[in-house]
Amino acid sequence: MEGKILSMIFLVVVASTHATSQQDEKRDETKCCCTTYEISICLSEVNRNVDGDLNETYRQAIAMVEKSNKEDLDSLKDAHRKWLDYRDAECKAEYGLWGGGSGGPNARAMCLIRLTKERTADLKSTYLER
Repeated sequence: MEGKILSMIFLVVVASTHATSQQDEKRDETKCCCTTYEISICLSEVNRNVDGDLNETYRQAIAMVEKSNKEDLDSLKDAHRKWLDYRDAECKAEYGLWGGGSGGPNARAMCLIRLTKERTADLKSTYLER
């Protein structure tokens, strides 16, 4: 009986340590695995991270363009709004390919992650790496 209790305590400690170490490192969508539900939770976290990266990069781009002129700033803001509309429409279309199946939400999340990473890279190369 005592051995079973020690084994259970060990498993709880190992599981909590593993969960903490996964939360500490920034996840990548390629590391999301297993059940559809687990993948969904993981992709949500990755999406939050890449969205945060995009927002920070966009703020930096805005700060850079503000030094230029108002017309350039307005153009950047307009382009970004239109890009957001494009991203949302594209990912809705990719979701639709799943016909309401359980893979649809994860396909949408993967699309959001992919396009957001691309936009972040584009903003960096265009506005910040000069």
